[in-house]
Amino acid sequence: MTVGRLKGRREALLAAVAAVAVVMLLTALGDSAVVRGLETASFDLRLRLRGVQAPGPEVVLVLVDDRSLAALGRWPFSRHLFARALDRLARDGARVVVFDLLFSEPEQPVPAPLREAAGLTAAALAGPDQERLRQALARVAADDPDADLASALRRAGTGLLAAALTFAPAPDPPVALPADGAFTRFEPSLTDAVFPLQPRSALPPIDRLAGAAAGFGHVTIAFDGDGSPRYEHLVLPYDADYYPSLSLRAAARFLGLPWTEVGLRLGEGVRLGQRFIPTDRSMRLLINYRGPRGTFPTWSFADLMAGAVPSAAVRDRLVLVGAAATGINDTFRSPFGSVPLPGVERMANVIDTLLRGDVLGRPALLTLIEPVAVAVLAGLTGLVMALVPTWAAVLVGTLPLALWAAAAQAALLLEGWWLDLVTPLAGLSAALVAVLLYRYAVVDRTGRRVRTAFRHYLAPELVAQIAAHPERLQLGGETRPMTVLFCDIRGFTALSESLSPQVLVAVVNRFFTPMTDIIQRHHGTVDKYIGDCIMAFWNAPLPDPDHARHACAAALEMLAEVDRLSVRLCAEFPGLPPLKVGIGVNSGPCCVGNLGSNQRFDYSVAGRTVNHASRIEALSKTYHLPFLAGEETRALAPDYPWRLVDQVVLRGQVGTSRIYTVGDGAPPAPGEACPGP
Repeated sequence: MTVGRLKGRREALLAAVAAVAVVMLLTALGDSAVVRGLETASFDLRLRLRGVQAPGPEVVLVLVDDRSLAALGRWPFSRHLFARALDRLARDGARVVVFDLLFSEPEQPVPAPLREAAGLTAAALAGPDQERLRQALARVAADDPDADLASALRRAGTGLLAAALTFAPAPDPPVALPADGAFTRFEPSLTDAVFPLQPRSALPPIDRLAGAAAGFGHVTIAFDGDGSPRYEHLVLPYDADYYPSLSLRAAARFLGLPWTEVGLRLGEGVRLGQRFIPTDRSMRLLINYRGPRGTFPTWSFADLMAGAVPSAAVRDRLVLVGAAATGINDTFRSPFGSVPLPGVERMANVIDTLLRGDVLGRPALLTLIEPVAVAVLAGLTGLVMALVPTWAAVLVGTLPLALWAAAAQAALLLEGWWLDLVTPLAGLSAALVAVLLYRYAVVDRTGRRVRTAFRHYLAPELVAQIAAHPERLQLGGETRPMTVLFCDIRGFTALSESLSPQVLVAVVNRFFTPMTDIIQRHHGTVDKYIGDCIMAFWNAPLPDPDHARHACAAALEMLAEVDRLSVRLCAEFPGLPPLKVGIGVNSGPCCVGNLGSNQRFDYSVAGRTVNHASRIEALSKTYHLPFLAGEETRALAPDYPWRLVDQVVLRGQVGTSRIYTVGDGAPPAPGEACPGP
């Protein structure tokens, strides 16, 4: 357990260091196109996985679409049409009407001097025969679309107009914006505002329209690195003042808030009455897109002008009027699919976010929490990976990746937080790779050595056990009770002289293969092949309390297999005499371990028990019995039908030993392999 804990600490530290290093590197490169692009793409994917959210009923769109152009003429429409549209919407009870259109230049279908001349001429004409000419000249004199729209704005009292803040070189003198459009209420802030965008010029509505409208706001859009407008600049600085976006102005108007009650907290957000809308330090709002194009109720401008829009569809609503016809460059990318989103519908998403208050964002605290969380999670992952097999370590290492991805999705769904995904996943992946490489190069190296050392001597399942738990194998040598087996082919010298070398090698190999399989199946370890002899032992390298019984079972099955093998070999090699073997088994204390020199060593056994097993195998030839065992083996495996053969003095032994065989010496029919230890 201590070794496991120490090993786990190494992996935990390695994983944490690797994760933190990658997180720090990618954080330093956070503004790069690749890192930022991957992160924003992952956020878009999270929005799509969240699914479409039904917007509130407050916002309705009226779009100048292709059908409107076909019905009403080419773009841009005359402001006479917009005046009529505003009158119709006001009559039907629209609470706020927002024109997402720039009216920054006068519309003069008839130049002013010509209108004046037509008016003077119409007034000078007299007589009934000149009435038609007088009326025509009066219409020319009265054709003033700007005045028409200004009058409609005054009558409605609910119209909001758009202004563009641009980055063109500032004119001299700078273009002034109406003073009543800037923020007048400021709240104390603990954060310094940072404005990457510094507009230098402006395109406001013309004075006649700006003076008649209920207010205006900027429609400047800032794009992310991949070209998507994910943010709304609720506030932008211009000419020593701070101006709201048209979306913010529309939401405040819809909520019935006087503009003087809309508070600005620089670097933190804006206040709409009792509701505080948080932003980042640049006063940007992350848009909570509700869905793809068509998510909001939408009507064609042509239907509005034809009276086909029901009054109930706009009554007490915030109506956005904008353009989305083919050829009008006012569409943008959105997180939902590849169909471009009209700019006015993007504004609808912003307004709905403000009205609902379900603002998305990335709290500053996450910047501190995420690296710590990644380091802790990576360390715990490394600790667990150290305590499981390598195949399971791969699964354990990938689990934190799935957990972080799930946490990022849950943070979006439950709290509206943009939890970083790419950088933490890269850090956790680095931790996984680092631990796996460490395991392969350091930890599993012992297992590979064990497999190399024992794969020819042990059954595969035993090799797997040793490789998985190398601490069970004490290299260098130890003394333990063991059972040793020697198996020798009878008459091998005469057999080798009567056969060609090729046939002799084939016969010996055919003999060794099934004998080795039987030994390994009964949990034995093949020590070596000595000419025509096999040496094997039990109870090492893994413990085997029934080592004597397993060795005897292997010996009896080997004898049965020799008889079957002899029949096959005699048929394959005519003239080959029947194979006969002698097997000797002995049990007792042995020294087992890596025996040899610094240049070369083998995992083997040595000791008196080994020598006596060899002597007992040699006596099997004297007593003409295929299987003999020492008395220690008989004592450890009493369930066999043992028969005393003799009491002998083995060479190098002081005193006598009894040797036994099973039954009459003839092996019983082979049975199944003995169960494992």
